[in-house]
Amino acid sequence: MRSLRPCAGAWYARGRHRQIFASLGALLVGGAAELYPLALHAQTGEAPVYETVVVAPTAVVEAPREDHAASASVITQDRTPRAAESVPQLLSEQAGVIVTRLGGMGSTATISLHGSSSNQVLVYVDGVPFNTATGGGVDLGAIPLGDVDRIEIYRGTSPIGFGASGIGGVVSITIVVPKDNRVESEAGGGSFGTLYGDARAAWNRGRFHWYGGVHTLTTEGDFSYFDNGATMYNPTDNNSVRRRNNDLHQVDGTTKAVIDLVGDRHLTASFAFFDRDQGLPGFGTIADPQARLGTLRTTGVLSYESNDDLGMCGRLRATLYGNYALTHFQDRLQQINPTSTDAHDKTLTSGAKVDWRRVVRPWLVLSGVFDGQFDRFRPSDDIGLTRSGAPATRLFGAAGLEGDLWFDPIKLDLIASLRVEAAHDETAGRDLFGKLALTSTGVGHLSPIARLALVKEVSPWLSLRANGGRYSRLPSLIELYGNTGYLQGNPALTPESGLNADVGPLLSWKRGSDGLYWSTDAFASLVDHLIQFRFGNGRARAENIGRARILGVESSATLEWWGHARVVASATLTDARDTSTVDAANGRQLPLRPRYRFYARPEWRRIQVGRYAALGVYADLDATAGNFTDPPNLSPVAARALVGAGVYVDLPANLCLRASGQNLTNEAIYDLAGYPLPGRAFYLTLAWSSANNKTKELSP
Repeated sequence: MRSLRPCAGAWYARGRHRQIFASLGALLVGGAAELYPLALHAQTGEAPVYETVVVAPTAVVEAPREDHAASASVITQDRTPRAAESVPQLLSEQAGVIVTRLGGMGSTATISLHGSSSNQVLVYVDGVPFNTATGGGVDLGAIPLGDVDRIEIYRGTSPIGFGASGIGGVVSITIVVPKDNRVESEAGGGSFGTLYGDARAAWNRGRFHWYGGVHTLTTEGDFSYFDNGATMYNPTDNNSVRRRNNDLHQVDGTTKAVIDLVGDRHLTASFAFFDRDQGLPGFGTIADPQARLGTLRTTGVLSYESNDDLGMCGRLRATLYGNYALTHFQDRLQQINPTSTDAHDKTLTSGAKVDWRRVVRPWLVLSGVFDGQFDRFRPSDDIGLTRSGAPATRLFGAAGLEGDLWFDPIKLDLIASLRVEAAHDETAGRDLFGKLALTSTGVGHLSPIARLALVKEVSPWLSLRANGGRYSRLPSLIELYGNTGYLQGNPALTPESGLNADVGPLLSWKRGSDGLYWSTDAFASLVDHLIQFRFGNGRARAENIGRARILGVESSATLEWWGHARVVASATLTDARDTSTVDAANGRQLPLRPRYRFYARPEWRRIQVGRYAALGVYADLDATAGNFTDPPNLSPVAARALVGAGVYVDLPANLCLRASGQNLTNEAIYDLAGYPLPGRAFYLTLAWSSANNKTKELSP
């Protein structure tokens, strides 16, 4: 664990756990460590305190930037190079994370953290929330990986810097920041008619930095799967068929410009677009699927960040953003939707957020956030007989304050925060007869959010963490006011609320080329006012009918030795029980929350082949058991163990070749009943860079 102390007080403890100081190490060790006590004395009038600075090797695993006390995982570009990687794949390998997929590459995929529902997890990209007021979990399959620099997963805890909170936690995705001049490209393909390609460029001159990337993906998705003909107990109609209408065609891109202002201040502007057209095969028993889904999304962000305005080790960030999303869902034959549909749903989101951090005393750091967001939902349907959803708007706001106190004599860090979230909705909802009915007044929601965390430093390489907090989720506009004639709104819904807690050790040790990272947490959650849909008379209505008790243990480890070998592993035990008053579900495992999850990937790296090439090989195992797709647990998901393997080779001329195999045993699998997942698949990628783009793993 790092023992670098550029600042006193609570930030000292944070610095020991955060990889962010790696890039500042040389400067801090060489000069800032000596200058800071004098500067602190000038600002506070207190006698300077001189510290002994110990420089430690780079940590085995990077620490999260937003919250060092949280149960968290970090994914960076310094990882095993693999062909055809995706955001859902990378997330599913982490402890405490469950990803539910509805198909192959690019298909809909949602995430659960610590046994939560997908609605209870917030997803941010460059600080911009991808969750909208219309509801539904964020589709991770629609987040391209090509421009991603790092992903941070906060399980059961929502750092105050994000503004809004989630019962399950937060997934934060950061887009690449341009650092040098280079041009990169890669192309590849593989099973089921899959082709993909990327082109990226970065340019830097003086105070100006620019990055741009464009990515394409196309796949037929025509994998084979087992079809029981919708008759579970009649084997005579069972056969192997190919998934039809499962094609996908996508293009997306990002451009980002950064201007360095006077001092350590930066102004960033970025724009991203995403355009996808895909078939929706629906249940595997549909004979001739024809439904289609089109998705168009554009996002603009303007942000200012300063590490000077609020003093040493302080931070000020201000972000403005806008997001436009258009979803075109066509199902004229009523294969997926209960009514014939040709819908165009538009969502316009705009928001602003300011968060800050200031070292007030050597033992106290204060942080705060002000967050505001406006959502406008405008649905329509080209088929006159279909009742489209109800137009609605939501104004959301959050404000919070956090204190981080460092007790140096006992090496204890205490973090306490309090924030308030509020929302105001207006809609033209539908009455019991399906007619639009203007609401006379808006509907308001108010939720207090509180958190307490402790970090006890046992030694420079071992610490103990504990978190406890109350979080909530506002009902979505669809749950409150309905979407189509099939979904009936319920304006009387109250927000879901949850009490979360976790505790466990964190070990990070490194000496030379050997290192060990190990993190284990026991977690618990009590969730009340769960929102579920009740069905009757051909319609569905959201109601607060559920409660849940979730207990579990999660553990992750990374072991490196000899400079060549590395093993990455994670395991999760989740006992997620329905404690509602519904007799059929009470005491049962919550659906789509597997009781057992295990992932392991041994790697052999930096193998020199001849004079100019180096390669690495890996294998992985992904095992799941104890999963169900329905509340009464009558529809179990078969236990599975998926095996993968691959090889990557760094070649002369800055070329890199990657080959990966997935589900090598060709198991017939699914996450959700009726939606099969691909069997055995192989992918090959060739990448090139104008600069030396060897992976960090293969560098000397």
